[in-house]
Amino acid sequence: MSNHLSTPSKMQIFDAAEFGQVIRRRRKELGYTQEAIAAMSNCSPRLIGEIERGRTTVGIQRVLDLATNLGIDITLTVRGA
Repeated sequence: MSNHLSTPSKMQIFDAAEFGQVIRRRRKELGYTQEAIAAMSNCSPRLIGEIERGRTTVGIQRVLDLATNLGIDITLTVRGA
């Protein structure tokens, strides 16, 4: 993903690294620092960095909270249904 493009309004993500890139891009689009979004999400700036780098040990609730605070809805779709 190139940093100069805006976050797509809809996309499929298949791994933590892709998710982290979307989170970083959206945070920057909104003008938030890692510290600011960490305060909004009630977590540490270090955790935000780990999510943005695609670290897979981050808890799902933290990821969902972060996405919500950045205005990103996560939708699950059952394939083949």
